[in-house]
This record gives sequence, C-alpha cells and structure tokens, in this order.
Amino acid sequence: MIDIDQYLKEKQAIVNQVIKSYLPQSGPPVIREAMCYSLEAGGKRLRPILTLAVADTIGFENNSVLDVACAIEMIHTYSLIHDDLPAMDDSDLRRGKPSCHRVYGDAMAILAGDGLLTLAFEVLARFGYRENNADKALRITAELAAASGVNGMIGGQVLDLEAEGNKLTLSELNDLSARKTGALLKASVLCGGIAADASSEQLEVLDVYATKLGTAFQIVDDLLDWESTAEDLGKPTGADQIRYKPTYPSVLGPEKAREYAEMLYEQAVVSIEGLNRSTNILEELAKRLIFRKK
Repeated sequence: MIDIDQYLKEKQAIVNQVIKSYLPQSGPPVIREAMCYSLEAGGKRLRPILTLAVADTIGFENNSVLDVACAIEMIHTYSLIHDDLPAMDDSDLRRGKPSCHRVYGDAMAILAGDGLLTLAFEVLARFGYRENNADKALRITAELAAASGVNGMIGGQVLDLEAEGNKLTLSELNDLSARKTGALLKASVLCGGIAADASSEQLEVLDVYATKLGTAFQIVDDLLDWESTAEDLGKPTGADQIRYKPTYPSVLGPEKAREYAEMLYEQAVVSIEGLNRSTNILEELAKRLIFRKK
C-alpha cells in the first residue's frame, strides 16, 4: 500500500520546485511578479499530481512528464485568477491569500492570467522539442486547448454565469460541471497517459476514471462551500448561495449529493481495474479527493 500523504508531499514539492524554472526571467517586472504571486500562492497541485500519478501507474519514468504537469498547473492558475475577478465570481481570497486582482489590480490580473496561459503552451512546445515527443506534444496541446476552450472551462464559466438565479436539472448541472471543472481535470489524467505512452485501451479506461472523478470532485467542492468556513478552505465560502448559483447541494440536497459523489468514486475506482496493472496510487488519490475536508 502506498503512503498517499508522503506521495502527495513529494510530488507537490517537485512541482513547486520545477514550476519556478519556467517563469519568465525578462519582461516588465510587475507582470512577472503578478504571475509568480498566483503561481506560488500554494494550492494542492492536484492536477499536475494526477498527471504524474498516471505516468507512475503506467510505469513511465521519463522526467519530461513534468513539463506537461507544470503546464497544466499554469492553465489552472490562470483560470483561478480570471474566475476571481469582479466581473466573474468577485472573490477577494484565493488559497488563503488576497486574490491577484486585489494585490495588482484588475488589468494586471487579467494580463497575469493571459501570461500564464500562453506560457503553458510555450512549455508544451519545449516538451515537444525533446526526443520522440513531437507527436505526443501535438496530442497533448490539442487536448489541453479543447479542455480550456469554449467546450471546456470557458464554456463552463459561461454556463455558470448564466445559471445565477435560475434552476437547473441534474443533467444540466452535470454538463456545467463537466465543462467548468471536469474538463481540465480529465485532461490532466489523459495527458499524463499520452505523455507516458499509454495504449488506446488504457486511455479509454483513464477517460472513464477521470470523468467520474471530475464530477465527484465538483460535488465535494460544492458541499465544502456549503458547509465549511473561509478559514477552512482558504477562500470565501457561501458565495454560491448568496449569488443563487445552482450547485449539487441546492439541486439534490446535501445528503443525496454526498451519496452521489460516493457512488461516482466507487465507479471510478472500479473502472481502472481495466488498466491491468497496480492502480493503488490512482485509487488512493481518488479517495483523498472525494473524502477530503478542505
């Protein structure tokens, strides 16, 4: 059995160390500082760790996967900077610190997010320059661009803004969640598989695992916002209720929402039996994500 706490600690430390090396060394100091502020503000590094965990599960030992993992974290951080803006979720706190726009202003926060997004694809291009990586880099770039675009995160944010004050069916909420949260989480898993030379059959299994996990993760996120404090989460809570946003607890009720998340977790764990190799890392990660308290 893997010590998941030690695994998370080790991978988080690696990502935190390596991601600094990608930050720009030239350009206007204020934009470099704003990008660095948000990228180094903390966070669980969930998405890059999932990427690395898939590579470990497949048995791929090439450190070039770190390029992909760090690019994904840059895209995730860009999305958080923009989500926190007054025109979006209007959040003053992120990862226990003032949001980027509260420190550097709205304009610089927008540019910092843009900077991280474009830097992510620069890092992926560098990954493609490595020996035998060109084809993989193209596939990963396409996967991440789709997950970040109008059929992924951007589309999900649109649906989220339009949903304020409206009632959604469970099917509509699942669609919103799959785009806004699930798309990048699933891409983190699939890109880890692509980088690790997973077979098409293994990628199909990982797709199911990531889809189930992504929805369950959003349900738990909604429950934590419903039940926790800002001190617990490092970001404001209760905002969804204040803005009358449909969430899993509001649509299903907290108890049924929790049952739904646990069902999806069980389905995710069962699905990866199809990888035909030890899946202890991915099982333990799923358990930690779905039964987390913050």
